[in-house]
Formats: sequence, C-alpha cells, structure tokens
Amino acid sequence: MHVAVPRPVEVPSRRFGSYQLRSRLGSGGMAEVFLADAVDPRGQPFSVALKLMRKDVPMEVFADEADLMGLLVHPNLVQRLEVGEAFGRPFIAMELLVGGDLGGLIRTLRQQQRPFPTGMAVHVCIEVLRGLAYFHRARTRSGRHLGLVHGDVNPANVFFSGEGEVKLGDFGVARSHSVDIGPAEGVAAGKLHYLSPEQTRGEPLTPASDVFAVGIMLHELLLGRHPFRREETDPDVVMAIIRAARLHLPYTLDRTLAAILRKALAPDVVSRYHTAGEMAGALLTWALDTGHGLTREDVRPWLAEVLGLIG
Repeated sequence: MHVAVPRPVEVPSRRFGSYQLRSRLGSGGMAEVFLADAVDPRGQPFSVALKLMRKDVPMEVFADEADLMGLLVHPNLVQRLEVGEAFGRPFIAMELLVGGDLGGLIRTLRQQQRPFPTGMAVHVCIEVLRGLAYFHRARTRSGRHLGLVHGDVNPANVFFSGEGEVKLGDFGVARSHSVDIGPAEGVAAGKLHYLSPEQTRGEPLTPASDVFAVGIMLHELLLGRHPFRREETDPDVVMAIIRAARLHLPYTLDRTLAAILRKALAPDVVSRYHTAGEMAGALLTWALDTGHGLTREDVRPWLAEVLGLIG
C-alpha cells in the first residue's frame, strides 16, 4: 500500500466526513488511499492520507487495523489521526508522508544508475528496526502484551516524511505470533520476495520473521539487488528459493556488514537475530564505529535530491 506517491492521479472532488478528497495515491487488496484536505479546530488547513476500505472487505478486518494503529504511537510508525465512516465506507485518516516510499526511491536510483549510499541504507534499516522493536513489544491499554508481528515488511511499506523521518506502515497483515500467517492466496508476487522461510511454510511467525525481511531490504540497498533471485515470479519457485536462503556475498562488502546480513538472513530462526532491537544495535555500532552515523537532518537534503530526480 502506497501512502505517498509523487504524482497522484486526479479524482472527482468528493467529501468524506470532514475530509475533501483531492487525488488517489494508491490502492491495495483492502483499501484505496487518497490525498485529502481538512481544517483543524483553529481553522488551519492540513492534508492527510485517507485510507478508504473496499466494499468487499469484511468490516472486522479493517477495524482491526484501525484499532491497532490507534495503539501504536512511535516516530518510526505511520500514525493514525482519525477513524470514521462516510457513504457506508469506513476510513482511516493517516499522517501524509510526502517523501514517498522506499520502493520508489530504489527504482529511481536504479534508473539513474546511482547506488544507494551505504550510510543511508544502514540508517533506513535502523529506523525501520526501531519501529519494529516497538511494534513487537506493543501492549494493550490494560498492559497485555499483544505479541505482534508485522508480516509484510517490504520497501513499499517504508515511507519518508518531508523532514527525513523513516516510518513503517500498512499494518493490515499484522497479528499475534501465536497465529499462523502463511502466504495468503493471491498474495502479490512482489510481497512474496520479502517473506521469511517460516512464512512460506505457513508456520507461526516471531519477531525474527520481520528481521529476515529487513535483512532482505538491507541486502537490496547495499548491493543493489535482491539476495534470492528477485527476477523469479512463480510463487512456488520464489518460496522454494527463500526456504533455502543461500546467501552469496561479494568479498568487497564490509566484513561486519556481511556478518550482519548473514545473521539476519539465516534460514533457521534460532540462528537469526531474535529481536529487531538486536539487529538495530549491531547496525548502529557499525555506523558509529565507521563514521556513518546519520540523523533525519542528513536524510532530508538527500531525499530532496532524489525527489527532484523523480520530478
């Protein structure tokens, strides 16, 4: 699901509750996302990403995501602003992230034949892992541990704010790791490429399953390619390749980063980083030791340059 797209498609003006639709930003299996305008209590205009549920989606599925977003408040997670209903369609109003998604940045840099900067790649993954660490520890308002796993970590679900913040979004697949979360029938081929080996087998997931997906993204950012034959599109073949998880890293890759990738992408869960925080700590230590430590203030000008290339 894309919460931010540089060139949205115009749609007829229509009001949903207190929001005025301006353009369609993207769509997915559960919902469509629109750019919408509203006015705050002080009379100041602001814009949001408005996620409208498709009519054929069960209400409880959409409600689960809306409730979950209301519980999760973290700088590295997309934030919910309001939940409502208009014209018989429930909606979630979310913060608008004008920097686009990581998938779009990857494609643009490839078109320009430019590598993703190493320090930036590590920074993006650290920020995603920080969001996941909070996500995995999330509790209800009464203090009960939810035991959540995202289950759909991929570049299309990693977003950038105009201030250079990195945020993970789209919690529609997330659930407790006591529940089986195998690949759903009809799942998009692009998402198949970011599943963990245990997910392809339909086994219960753990936080280490999300860590595996971050490992795939880190490999893609550092080396410019997916670690497991991204060009393959047959779901059965893709899942067989992921289960084997045979990793071939170039000798030119920094030895510490190579070790981090091998641990994150271990096919056996027990050999992997057990938590997102553990992997984030390893990457942060490398960044600080090598002078690659970045902040959102470093991301902002780089992101503006990339968005300029898109435009």
